[in-house]
Amino acid sequence: MEKITVDLISRKQFSFASKGYDQKEVDDFLDDICDEMERMENEIMDLKQKNTVLRPAETPASPVSAESEQSFREVLTMAVQVKEETIRKAKEDAEAIRAKAENEATERLNGLAEERKALEKEVAALKQTAADYRAKFEQLLQAQQEALDKASDLF
Repeated sequence: MEKITVDLISRKQFSFASKGYDQKEVDDFLDDICDEMERMENEIMDLKQKNTVLRPAETPASPVSAESEQSFREVLTMAVQVKEETIRKAKEDAEAIRAKAENEATERLNGLAEERKALEKEVAALKQTAADYRAKFEQLLQAQQEALDKASDLF
């Protein structure tokens, strides 16, 4: 595909179709596109010229002095040390977080086990209370039955 230019847009020919777009409307729109592209191209050229004026020609890079190279090596060495220290510290922090979470989980499990035992005792006590109540209720019913039997002898 060709690079789209103002000239390409202005030379472009479209085939006619019976139910196509209004040719004048399409031509007007393409003219607007060409005008905008020309304006943008002019602005780009203007900015390039201003950039050339504002930025003097680059001077060739001077060879790196031994002092600069040593300084750069020191900076790199310090960066490596900082990286290694950061990784070590992150691993320590991660281990501390893991250990803390493990301790909290163990404590929680122990607490839940104690709570379970307490609930089991409470359930057993409730079962015993229910059994005692049932026995007393049966005794009461039996005493009432005996009282009724004695009362029926009277009649």
